[in-house]
Amino acid sequence: MQAEVAIIGAGPIGIELAIAFKRNGISYIQFDKGQAGQMIYNFPPHTHFFSSPERISIAGIPIQTVDQQKCSREKYLAYLRSVIMHYDLQLNTYENVFAIKKLEGSRGFTLTTCSLTGEQKEYKANYLVIASGGTSQPRQLNVRGEKLPHVSTKMEDPHRYFQKKVLIIGGRNSAVESALRCFHAGAEVTMAAREDQFNADEIKYWLLPELLGRIKKNEIACFYGTQVREIKPSKVLLERKKEGSCFFSPADFVIKTIGFEADMNLFLLLGIPLQGERKTPHFNSETMETSEKDVFVLGTVVGGTQQKYRVFIENCHEHVEKILMTLASRMGLKNISFSITRTASVSPSVHLEE
Repeated sequence: MQAEVAIIGAGPIGIELAIAFKRNGISYIQFDKGQAGQMIYNFPPHTHFFSSPERISIAGIPIQTVDQQKCSREKYLAYLRSVIMHYDLQLNTYENVFAIKKLEGSRGFTLTTCSLTGEQKEYKANYLVIASGGTSQPRQLNVRGEKLPHVSTKMEDPHRYFQKKVLIIGGRNSAVESALRCFHAGAEVTMAAREDQFNADEIKYWLLPELLGRIKKNEIACFYGTQVREIKPSKVLLERKKEGSCFFSPADFVIKTIGFEADMNLFLLLGIPLQGERKTPHFNSETMETSEKDVFVLGTVVGGTQQKYRVFIENCHEHVEKILMTLASRMGLKNISFSITRTASVSPSVHLEE
């Protein structure tokens, strides 16, 4: 199969770009190694966004919540499904792009994919857009016992932890939210945070005061300035960073909320340089084109592996317009229309003529 553009990744911004292409008659094919919105699906159940609904809506389609509050994981996934069905988008989900070859002597690329059944297919496209996201895989502690069955990379349904000892590793939003939800579900919660205190600028403002209050009342235990040395079946060896002393903390379950890493393998396959510790791709911020001609980058993957999250859904909408207008110019298309979410509200459709 051949298309003008191949989009690799079907997160919110990748879906928004697919809608822009469909509205303007640009042929495309879209892949994701998981499900549509896989990054959101990987959130713990009933997690709520930090961003307000209008900032995470796509393609000018508003999100309405029943209680006028922040959007939940479940609500947002339902929203994405509705948008995909409304525009009748064709997504090749659970189809991993594992090889890309630039065609010699002509414009274009050959992509090789693998499905869940192991079937391999080849596709051709003149342009590539990599929208693989910045949270493709959980970050690892790299300590003994990390793969034990009672250790997870995110909180599951809090009922799982009822009347059990839960150790939560981490000190940011996911750790704080997991600690409070497990506590309210009847778990005995202990936190192990690397820093000496929580950063109020990085924690949801409606969560931190409650957590600090629970810690002050000894309802939730917190070991600040500690790191994990080993995980055992019923306890975790922690080290106080300043003193260098170690101690055990009992744990029936261990939840690692230490962040995620971006999968940058596709950039390496294409020879696109990655910069710094975060391994961010080199690209033109005006067009979103990488150092490899006709290869564009879209969405949160532009930030590589973020230690402190600065690139979110809400500040990636402009990528769609930049890529659309760049490709339209190269294809000689006119009367291009696009509709994206602006920083504070949903904008109407805008029509440009070259």
